[in-house]
Amino acid sequence: MSDLSAPQISRELFGGVFDIDGAGHYPGLELINFIVSSQQGILPDTGEVLLGRVAHDFARRLIRDEDLPESERRAVLIDDHSEKAVSRLLKCLELETPNVVKAKSWGRTHFFPYTRSLVHWDARARSQAGKTQIQIERQYYRGGGAYAFSVLRADEDKERLARVRAGFASLYPIESEAPLDLLAETLKNKGSVAPPAPDQIESESRLFGDKWEQLYRVGIDNILGHKSTSSVERVRAIVNWTGLWLVFAIAGRSAESFGVEPHSLVTDCAGIHPQLRRASQRCYKEQVSIIEKLAVGKARSLGGSLSEKQLGKIRGFFGNTSVACGLGNAWKGRRHFMLRLDALETLVMAGLSPQREIEFERFVTEWLFEGCGLVIDRTSADKAKLLKDLDATIFEENERYLAAQMQAAGMLKVYSDATRMVSIGTEK
Repeated sequence: MSDLSAPQISRELFGGVFDIDGAGHYPGLELINFIVSSQQGILPDTGEVLLGRVAHDFARRLIRDEDLPESERRAVLIDDHSEKAVSRLLKCLELETPNVVKAKSWGRTHFFPYTRSLVHWDARARSQAGKTQIQIERQYYRGGGAYAFSVLRADEDKERLARVRAGFASLYPIESEAPLDLLAETLKNKGSVAPPAPDQIESESRLFGDKWEQLYRVGIDNILGHKSTSSVERVRAIVNWTGLWLVFAIAGRSAESFGVEPHSLVTDCAGIHPQLRRASQRCYKEQVSIIEKLAVGKARSLGGSLSEKQLGKIRGFFGNTSVACGLGNAWKGRRHFMLRLDALETLVMAGLSPQREIEFERFVTEWLFEGCGLVIDRTSADKAKLLKDLDATIFEENERYLAAQMQAAGMLKVYSDATRMVSIGTEK
């Protein structure tokens, strides 16, 4: 039997290329690259997407590459003081990569795309004929964002698609006089640029037309609609939601293919009950096992095999994306599902349409459980058929801890009649 690759299998099973090197926030960054760099406009309905790619390599090398020649630095920055000031600013705009043990190379340095001028593609340095050449190519943008882009532009709800296009256009205006945009644009123009080219990975996306694709579209539509929040908040939510959604979709589709209904991710929000922690750890382990079995089975059905290394790429994408986006507890050791504050904020923005409030109980059961597959409260645990083996009171306590965390963060209001309402902190 011939060896098959992780991209082949992940595309067959889940629709896109999901590789450990492209885990975490990289799918969200890649999506925004597609949105901003598409030569046919935002989310075009054409069959082929032409992308213009820029490396932003000067700015990335400035803060990470000690071998950047002094002559190149001074051709852009007038003196050492200006270099240090700009470098400190750029470091504040970096994407966090907490799982990197070694010193981070400039190729792994990515800017968070708060403005249009900070958007850039993957790039790396290669030696050719004794000279260093900057190559614009996929290194961490492996295809997760390309798949998300394909899901958005295939939306058959034309009104929603129009709102999403308008939302992205408002978030990334073509003309901006903001100081950060002017600085970033100047630095970007000093880097490498590749001519527009069609993206082959996006064109090979496999769409299912299922509830998971609808979930992503609803979430993006809601996030972009929260105009009272800052652009920074919306950009972060889009990047985080893209990663969280991919975890939900992979978990949901694998469970459905494996005949596990309803699929559920036991989420420990309290952190005080050993029984709940063990249940979440067991849930995580079982979910990864299902993904592995499906991947091996799919490879076999295609007349090939999947090496442990290739299998690890798919498994690693699921685990590392969970942790990076605030759904997993740790990069190493025994993992379980939990919710960090950044994930909670994203889920509230994705789950609520603009200017809307929702009862906390409905938010937990209808959005977090029925929508995303997270088991937190007693009602969801009962629907997931978990109360035969687990004490219902631990889920009641789990729900109370979640409510307290959301209230402290300004996402939950408790009224005098004990009604609890979830809303975006700056909206009513």
